[in-house]
Amino acid sequence: MTPKIMIVDDEQSIRDIISEFLTEAGYAVAIAVDGMDALEKVAYEKYDLYIIDVYMPRMDGLELIVKLKEIQPLAVIVVTTGFSSVDVAIKAIRSGAYHYLTKPIRTEELLKVVKAGLKHSVDLIELTTPSSESAASRSEKLNEMLLLRGFTHEQMIGFRGLGTLTDYAVGETIPLDEATGSLIFVENGILNVIHNGSVIDALKEGDTWGEETFIIPSAIFTTLKAQTLVQVRHFPRKKIWEFFNYNDETLTKRYMINLIQCQYMKWRRSMYRIGLYSGFPSDTYVS
Repeated sequence: MTPKIMIVDDEQSIRDIISEFLTEAGYAVAIAVDGMDALEKVAYEKYDLYIIDVYMPRMDGLELIVKLKEIQPLAVIVVTTGFSSVDVAIKAIRSGAYHYLTKPIRTEELLKVVKAGLKHSVDLIELTTPSSESAASRSEKLNEMLLLRGFTHEQMIGFRGLGTLTDYAVGETIPLDEATGSLIFVENGILNVIHNGSVIDALKEGDTWGEETFIIPSAIFTTLKAQTLVQVRHFPRKKIWEFFNYNDETLTKRYMINLIQCQYMKWRRSMYRIGLYSGFPSDTYVS
């Protein structure tokens, strides 16, 4: 089936250009002139991916994202903006967007993001569709892919090479400081995430923790303790910054988006565990 994409932009020239690119690439394209128009059309038909401008009359893109997520929770959304603003991008991602593009939009980047977004849409549907594979296993695989999603094989190897492997015995506290490495990747074993004396989450093989310290070094407010024998890979913040300094800006943007999505997934899982969120069944997100 041909993937269906909706373009929402108040500028006709932008709509026409994006529509032409995507139609030539073989996608089915629908057009909306603003947020209100988009909602009216979505009431009758859902789309596999949405490309939404941030600044529009009547209803801006950020408000539209929130309303779309209420109607279609698994909607994959790419936002576009004429302003290269990290603040706007972060607000969009936190509202539920998958990626963002700055104008003028380059054809190659557009098609690359659309292709990745449609694959992400399929992944999300598979994650929520019952199969012989357990929901918990699918959740772990998704979480493992998120932080380095969009990296090439060589880039993944290079990033993992920044880390230092350390073994911890049962009951040991895992340090999350800059000297040791405040971002961690669990190679094997189980860690308990503790806040105010309560276990709010459990990390398994493939899970990460401390992503937010990439932006705010002092952001960690939890304690990690080994529930079993654990092997952890520590990544110092300084080395991560140096890694991205030697790569192009697109990879940094991709990592930032992955980082926010990882945080969001774990926030929902933790909220469910402590009884403040009921949007997902316990066998999917609770360890």
